[in-house]
Amino acid sequence: MEILHRVMFNTTSKDILFHTVEDLGLITKTSQLPIDGGLLVFVDISESNPHWPMISDLISALGASDRYDTVFTEEEVRSAEWLRLISTFEQGYPYPKGSWPFKQSGRPLLCQKCATYTQTGPIQFIKEPNLGKKSFMSLIWQNEVFCSPEVFQGLAEINLRGYEPLDAVIHKTGQASEKIQQLFVQNIASPGVIVDDEHERIVCPVCGVAKFHPHMRGVMKIYRDAIIPNVDFMLTNEWFGHGFFAWREILVSNRVAQLILDKGWQGIRFKVVDFV
Repeated sequence: MEILHRVMFNTTSKDILFHTVEDLGLITKTSQLPIDGGLLVFVDISESNPHWPMISDLISALGASDRYDTVFTEEEVRSAEWLRLISTFEQGYPYPKGSWPFKQSGRPLLCQKCATYTQTGPIQFIKEPNLGKKSFMSLIWQNEVFCSPEVFQGLAEINLRGYEPLDAVIHKTGQASEKIQQLFVQNIASPGVIVDDEHERIVCPVCGVAKFHPHMRGVMKIYRDAIIPNVDFMLTNEWFGHGFFAWREILVSNRVAQLILDKGWQGIRFKVVDFV
């Protein structure tokens, strides 16, 4: 497991700080700012890097932007009992884009304030997606996962449970996509995600539903009695996101991860879940 950071801060090419970071080979890229000869500097660094303490102090001192995430090794993924399935390939926007998230096909909102929703029908695409070499994809702004036919064939061959293929509709034709279907997960686990102080909990003043900030650091922990028995796919009971972004995490069994890794299917990654 590795915690990776993308740090962004403003400086100039004459600044001692810039040369210090540059001399250490930490700068990933720079972008020229429109005034005062300033630079927006990007640093990609892991917490195992010996220079991380210096960069961490820099974040605090400058109020630098710090986006971080957790990456697990294949060995860690293959050893985990349960995992989060996360799309890494986004293509296109949900239809209709202009009214997102208030009037989305197949996804009526449960609350207009926090944007929690239910799915009542197929999700519409503006046009057929181009998957290239990918087998999984999602739409920008949404957490639903879509798969190629070979994926559903593979899932069925080993009798995985807790999902169903759901047509994705191409808006221009009104017909089901020939390239993808949604990996529709209907089962929702019992409440049980264990959150710490890092994961702020915001209760919607309108509907009373709690929504947690995205879980980015380390292993997500869930109480074991939240598990739905005899399934390989389920959703967390808890909602995650901020503003008008809201989603339940997709949880999958080790059998799902082993199949996808063995097949080499692209477009998703896994994060380890620990049931306690």
